[in-house]
Amino acid sequence: RCPHEGYPLAQGDVKGGLLTCAWHNWKFDVRDGSCVLGGEGVRPYPLRVSAGQVEVDLAQPPSSSFFPGWKKSLEEGLFRYDNGRAVRDGVRLLDGGYEAAQLLADLAHYDARHAEYGTTHVLPVAADCARVAERREGARAMEAIAPVIDQCGEANQRLAPRARPEPLDRPEEGYGAAIRAAVEEEQAERAEGLLRGAFAAGASRSEVEAWLFAVLSDHFLDFGHPLIYLVKGQELLDRVGDEHAEAIWGSLLYGIVLGTREDTLPYWSGYARRQGEIEDELLRLPKGRRTEFDPEPLRDAALDGSIEQAFQACWTALREGVERAAIARALVGAAARRLYRFDLEVERNPDVAEGWLWATHRFTFASAVRNAVERFDHPEANRLLFQALAFVHSGRAMDAPESQRLGPQPIDLEPAHIVDAVGEGDVARAVGGTLGLLRQRTPLKDLRHRLEELCLNDPAVRPIVTTHAIKTTFAAFEETEALAGHPDRTWPLLAAVRFLASPRVERSLARTVRTSIGWVVEGRVPRKLTQ
Repeated sequence: RCPHEGYPLAQGDVKGGLLTCAWHNWKFDVRDGSCVLGGEGVRPYPLRVSAGQVEVDLAQPPSSSFFPGWKKSLEEGLFRYDNGRAVRDGVRLLDGGYEAAQLLADLAHYDARHAEYGTTHVLPVAADCARVAERREGARAMEAIAPVIDQCGEANQRLAPRARPEPLDRPEEGYGAAIRAAVEEEQAERAEGLLRGAFAAGASRSEVEAWLFAVLSDHFLDFGHPLIYLVKGQELLDRVGDEHAEAIWGSLLYGIVLGTREDTLPYWSGYARRQGEIEDELLRLPKGRRTEFDPEPLRDAALDGSIEQAFQACWTALREGVERAAIARALVGAAARRLYRFDLEVERNPDVAEGWLWATHRFTFASAVRNAVERFDHPEANRLLFQALAFVHSGRAMDAPESQRLGPQPIDLEPAHIVDAVGEGDVARAVGGTLGLLRQRTPLKDLRHRLEELCLNDPAVRPIVTTHAIKTTFAAFEETEALAGHPDRTWPLLAAVRFLASPRVERSLARTVRTSIGWVVEGRVPRKLTQ
């Protein structure tokens, strides 16, 4: 059978030692089964001629003996962005007993090794999809893995492995301090070489991750991507172990050095000035112990107050001993409301750079900060709270006018009908049904599984949009659990459902033409609302 779609090779023909499949013209070398035109090769069988008889050994070796070849072929499919080949080889691995979580970690490792500018969205979506894959047996897990293959292939198409620096010996000041200094000086190769040296010298993964959290507290980078990647990478590696930790964290660190330092841009100046004024005291604050506090003043200031009001609300909570996780939950609530307020006219306007994905990032970054402050128990984690505050606050320009915001009205709907409304683009019905379900305080398991299935079933055209649908939906359920008993508990899921049900502009080519002409010919920079 042809490995492409299973049609019988016996109906093909042989010329010059090449067997051609009659159905789609794939060609195989009859000596070893390798494919010379098409995709993956066909399995060869040992044979001999004995007393004029051709004898073929049909014994089935252990599936694990095929794993190296299937993995190599899968990577060739990723390199060519041939989803069909990569998915087929992935199915062969899963059907042979290969662990789904390990396959997702392998995809994150491939991305780490090939990504030109460091780790991409492949890492966080692999972590999210691992949650769904674990509920499927054998080859059915590919339903949860395919979006990661698609994102990985598109992001790394035709990219050779990135050259990595050799591991460096421990400097006098220690690896952690030296890595931080190299990042600050934008010495990408030195930073990665030091990290590789630390792993070679026996540094634990948790130790390295603490260094990375500290580095990320120094600057708000690349729209929050690196912190999201770090938190999600931890989740994935916790499932599969540390085999790929050095490569994944090295690639993330390389991307951190190359990343845009958003906190140096003009739109961040007011936040940076205020934080600079309290920096010394911020790092000397004792660990907060208060878990109970009224989150609404902080949330409202982050949404609608001035920079000074927003900053002061967060600073006051910290100085009064409120624990970081409680403050982070308040900021998650604000971020969820900000996402829910997103103005669809911003998405439709080709002259504006922002869109739905810009809005989702404020929420998923706030979620990452909540996770980070629970894992990174250090005064420098206080800086991450102010990063989340500033990021949420600076998104005000994407809010719909108050008179045009959808006021959710609870409706009594079953989860299946809520998801139907999402698929039909009936935003009011989808959001209303979700609010009704949340107010009933019934388990969300059914809705969660149905929305996860929706996200895995090609809800968008472009891989990057599917990736954000997955990230936002999974974060929404996680934060709904984290906000149990919180006044903003309903908003993460309402915001995610509104995003999933709303129209999205995915093709950006016309916008690229418009902004390119505007800049190159007319001297106009792309218009941004939030920067």
